Amino acid sequence: MNHNGYFAVVLDDTWTDVIKKNATMDVVRGDHITIAYKPDNTTFENLRDIMGKRVNAYIDEFRSNENIEAFFVTDMFYDSYRLTEKEKRLERVDEGMAHITVSHKKGLKPKEANTMFTNPTSKRQAVGYVEGVFKWIPFNKQETIWYERNNNQKKW
Repeated sequence: MNHNGYFAVVLDDTWTDVIKKNATMDVVRGDHITIAYKPDNTTFENLRDIMGKRVNAYIDEFRSNENIEAFFVTDMFYDSYRLTEKEKRLERVDEGMAHITVSHKKGLKPKEANTMFTNPTSKRQAVGYVEGVFKWIPFNKQETIWYERNNNQKKW
């Protein structure tokens, strides 16, 4: 069974504002990094243990094409207040590169974003980092209420 939602690093408002300043297309996003979309039970159970953890994500590139633009994430760590041996690496579970979608054209389906990985028309170095919290984002409003009650998780 796959769960109806996704795990993501939900960026702090300050970082979301910075990311959104780079938007040039109709639909502005810039608020999260998807880690696992509709995860199976095993993935869900493995990732639920880190819900609520603070995550640092390091960016190295900005890519775009005529449909979408995003920052690419090279590394993510949780339990990391400074670089130590105790920090833990977080990696994207789904296919594709970890990224923060900045904006895209109206009507673009998520799968179509893959063209940005393979066929960017623009690519530039953009070194930096963002911070956020690892969360489960259910698609169903009732699930959102249940998860918030049972996991002490704030709605974003």
